[in-house]
Amino acid sequence: MSAKNTNKSIAKLVLLSAVIGAFSVSYAPISARAEDGTSDVSQGIVLTPVAHRINSVLHSNTLGQGFFKDRQALLEFYSARGYEPLWIVGDEVSAAGRELFAFANSTWTHGLNPLSYHTHEIYNFIEAREAEQLGDLELVLTDAFIRIGHDLSGIRVNPAKMDTDKTFWKQPLRTVSLLSMLLRAGDGAGVLEQIAPQGQTYELLREELQRLMAEEPPEYEGVLPIKFKGLLRPYDKSEYAPALRLRLGVGAPEDGGDPYLYDDKLAAAVVEFQRYHGVKPDGIVGNQTLDLINIGRNQKIEQIIANLERLRWVPESKPPKYVVVNIPSATVWAVEDGRVAFEMPVIVGKSARPTNTFITEIHGVRFNPTWTVPPTIKKEDILPELQENPGYLAEKGMELMVVQDGSPISIDPLSVDWLNTSPSQMSQFSMVQVPGDHNPLGRIRILMPNRYNIYLHDTNKPQYFDKASRALSSGCVRMYEPEKMANFIMSERKNWGDDKLKAVLGVGEMRDLYLEDPIPVYMLYYTVWINDSGQIVYGRDLYGNDQKLVKDLSNVDGIFKFVDNNSYKD
Repeated sequence: MSAKNTNKSIAKLVLLSAVIGAFSVSYAPISARAEDGTSDVSQGIVLTPVAHRINSVLHSNTLGQGFFKDRQALLEFYSARGYEPLWIVGDEVSAAGRELFAFANSTWTHGLNPLSYHTHEIYNFIEAREAEQLGDLELVLTDAFIRIGHDLSGIRVNPAKMDTDKTFWKQPLRTVSLLSMLLRAGDGAGVLEQIAPQGQTYELLREELQRLMAEEPPEYEGVLPIKFKGLLRPYDKSEYAPALRLRLGVGAPEDGGDPYLYDDKLAAAVVEFQRYHGVKPDGIVGNQTLDLINIGRNQKIEQIIANLERLRWVPESKPPKYVVVNIPSATVWAVEDGRVAFEMPVIVGKSARPTNTFITEIHGVRFNPTWTVPPTIKKEDILPELQENPGYLAEKGMELMVVQDGSPISIDPLSVDWLNTSPSQMSQFSMVQVPGDHNPLGRIRILMPNRYNIYLHDTNKPQYFDKASRALSSGCVRMYEPEKMANFIMSERKNWGDDKLKAVLGVGEMRDLYLEDPIPVYMLYYTVWINDSGQIVYGRDLYGNDQKLVKDLSNVDGIFKFVDNNSYKD
């Protein structure tokens, strides 16, 4: 048996124990809560005992308010089939019904909570033979199918807390669509398998979640979190050096060396760790590296659950050419014909001005762009500069404009009393940076309309790419090699190439070139990703969005986690 299948088998056995053990109190049978139903005749049709029970429960709502995800849809569905069961054959559950139960039990591998899908009720009555219990079980299985299909097919939370909008993301399938798919296929578990994302990343994260749940916590978790102020550099002495050695798998110094010395061997391990996680590999342990070092099993589980959820938000069907920006890793990928044409580092928004997540389209490229200062930067950055130095705009080659009689006019920045200008009054001014060395957009801006006014662009401060953290911008995404992205976008245009690019840039004037077919761009927030070697990388929760999402998911239906391999908590 493969390691993958072994982990799955272990996890299923643990789950069964957890589900049964979690409900040690007595549980009233579903049928015991039901009232007598209607007659065995519905619209002139004589119902079987199981069908009679289905009819009775749906019309009288005897299982309680809110028990069913969509009772009206169930009523219409079963009415159309004369209340005959889908999962019950004779006096027992069909193979398809048992497979659906097994799928419901395994939903934790998708980061979902099996207890939300009636797994306890199904377990109690899976071997039932009485018509009342079988009728109840029929409805519970169908409701479980609907709930799982809903949760696997789209966003389950309102992501407003994460500076995005649910309209960008896949919405859950409607009940009527799920039931139509079920009728066509006749295989509930098979339908759910197809609804779930099919991509390699999703499957690898599911496998990782199973591994984390099945294995004991690593020994090094006993020294986490490692916390200290300042920076730890090679050849420093630190009381935290032994903990770092344990965390990174570095043995004690040979020949009785000082265990508190941050020596070459430990520094090499830190550099390798940084390189693996996409952090500047300088061997210096600061806040960014320490955050990654301190990720333990429990946090990894929550990161996997959060990222499985996000992967279900993004449509899997994509055109041959598209662009992906992953904000936590500060990386952009250009994808063409199913392969990554190139990737490059980018600079993303700082925590105080985060880069939003959304989906839009690239319509073209603006060469030698002007830059109109956004309202936040005018108030929080430019105004303090002007109060210190009224000549700031002139030094930066920026034009100050106001509207008079309905038309914009240019005014002298020295004519304004900046010391007595409030942030709210800055809205009357427009500040435009002309093309040139001072322009923060550099020479290239990608045209990608969106409500956040966030876009990819060049930078006039390439030295920022040398910093340990690349969360430095006011929200927009600065590219390390903007010419490469411009060529990728414009390659469909006739006679486009490096010579054409240089010619357009060389003119020095602003020019927009548009595409016939827009290219989708996905601005995403994945704190776990797959590297070039197919390995899973855990990144920083840059804006705390994992924490917010896990909290919201917990409020929806609880977070299902194994603890010490024999119990669970939510």
